[in-house]
Amino acid sequence: MKKHWRLIVAALAVAAFFVILNHRAYDGFFQDDELDNLSWAHFVGAQEFFSGLLSPLFSTYNFRPVGHAYFILMWPIADWSFPAYITPVFGFHLLNGLLVFLLARKLDIPEWPALAGAAFFTLSGAALDAYWKPMYVFDLFCCTLCLLSLLSYRCNWYISSLLCFWLAYKSKELAVMLPAVLVLYEFWLGKKRFVRLIPFLLISLSFGLQGIIFNPNHHNDYAFQFKFASLAKTVPYYTGRIFLFPFGGLLLFLLVFLRDRRIWLLLSAMVLVSVPLLFLPGRIFNAYLYVPLGFASVAMAAALSKVKPYWALIALLVWMPFNVKQLRRESRRILYQDDEYYAFVAPLVQWSAKHPNVRTLVYSGVPAGLNHWGVTGAWNLAHNASGLKAIYFVAPEANEAHPRAYANWDGPSKTLTIREDQ
Repeated sequence: MKKHWRLIVAALAVAAFFVILNHRAYDGFFQDDELDNLSWAHFVGAQEFFSGLLSPLFSTYNFRPVGHAYFILMWPIADWSFPAYITPVFGFHLLNGLLVFLLARKLDIPEWPALAGAAFFTLSGAALDAYWKPMYVFDLFCCTLCLLSLLSYRCNWYISSLLCFWLAYKSKELAVMLPAVLVLYEFWLGKKRFVRLIPFLLISLSFGLQGIIFNPNHHNDYAFQFKFASLAKTVPYYTGRIFLFPFGGLLLFLLVFLRDRRIWLLLSAMVLVSVPLLFLPGRIFNAYLYVPLGFASVAMAAALSKVKPYWALIALLVWMPFNVKQLRRESRRILYQDDEYYAFVAPLVQWSAKHPNVRTLVYSGVPAGLNHWGVTGAWNLAHNASGLKAIYFVAPEANEAHPRAYANWDGPSKTLTIREDQ
């Protein structure tokens, strides 16, 4: 019992250290995808939501009901209070750290190496945006459900595993690769009961083929590019993120020489769920590494079980200063950008409250990185409406709508001036 108390205290210390390291996330503000999702998600009716959740059809307009449920539920509760959105995100990240530990234990990895793997996952800045920005709850929930699916399968909770897989896909599409992980599980660790995987594989095949055939994105950043040039961009980025030095993630593949089938399975899982990311060179973000990082962390726990427990502590202590340095650097970048977004959006909301009947916005200039859909989302949120137009001033229709608000962003002074144009 005393041993378990030490483990619990150590786990709580990891959780507390995570909050201390990342408390400044509460000082942030909404980015464009968050503004866009919030602007329409709370108008989604129950029928449309459950239809999207249960439908076996590929969503051509990118509705991910499990992830979007977060925005549907949060806006009526939290409104414009950004810190309120961060607390659930932190909570789910810590839950995922617990699931990394539980999966490691279920794979017969001893407690302390399992905790070391969970600590690496919890404290790592490799996928920092996933728990700093609510816009990446899709990755957060996908990781939760993928880990739960594999954990349930290991426990022979077949229906639970299948349900978690379905919900994981409905959170983010990279979960489509999870059945391939289960095939390898049966081959290496299971009883080779491949027939029971047929429902998983049929669902995966159906969604995968639909995603390729019906994907409306063909000539933009969301289009898959099955080319070597894609790998030349994505592989260096994602492998460089895992340990935060160039190609550091490739060192993980040295673990295969430990001849542990658990490590083989988990590294294969990391690679398989990364496959969709590797062929999207126009959409490269550190948060996309979040799900692969979960499997990589369990693989590292399995490797650490081969050595004395104090080596796990030494490895964490050597790695942590580099991790903290990177986290601080990237947090400053995020907060600088968020300050600019706040300086743009806050006057827009205040002005809209005084001029509720002006329904069209014409704007010139935006903070760096704020896209058109973010401006449109902010304008609709300011009016608690959906479908209102925000038009860049050079667009032909900019002169057609009256009355309209005209907003001008001055970058050097970080100020937004707004006037009504009759």
